Amino acid sequence: MNPIIPTIFAKNKKQFLIRFHKLLPVSKDLQIDFMDGKFVKSKSVLISQIPNLKKYKNNFEAHLMVKNPIREIRFLKEKGFSKIIFHYEAVKKDKMMLKILSLTKKVALKIFIAINPETEIGEITPYLNLADGILIMGVHPGKEHQLLIPKTLKKIRELRRINKKIKIQVDGGVNEITASKLFKAGADYINSGSFISEAENPKASLGKLLTAFKK
Repeated sequence: MNPIIPTIFAKNKKQFLIRFHKLLPVSKDLQIDFMDGKFVKSKSVLISQIPNLKKYKNNFEAHLMVKNPIREIRFLKEKGFSKIIFHYEAVKKDKMMLKILSLTKKVALKIFIAINPETEIGEITPYLNLADGILIMGVHPGKEHQLLIPKTLKKIRELRRINKKIKIQVDGGVNEITASKLFKAGADYINSGSFISEAENPKASLGKLLTAFKK
């Protein structure tokens, strides 16, 4: 799996299709963001508005910035996603966390737990052995063009100390400088939105991040 995963952040179907077809040939691994206007203020393209992903050779992951993620899991599986990312803050209750983690395994989906900048690593440690990985938000979710919150690097190092094997993904505030810092802190994967999707040459921008990430 590529350590840099381009993100398709789209507020409507038109914007989604433009970015989707722009990024399809750029990377085998792609993330699609979904927002309900409740968990975050922004609303995104609807799951029902995206094409059947099974006809493409790419690997797709869904980042669910929504209040009730469990409702979407089976639908996302049918659409052709292979990985789901849901927010701890949208659930919090232990019973529902376990229910989501169990359901994703049942339908053969990889599952990552996302945490917002305000959430401490200690809050999600009980679930580390049940998830395939943790996504640490480097910015506040729901908006593009934000700067990486410095505390993110500390959280990556803390999580890596607690669990040497857990896969760590970071989303937000990624550029050539921060990509290198995130890798050195212990991140395995990073998502990049506007840095790649808004570039005139997205493939070249992806290459720059790969070079920085591997330094």
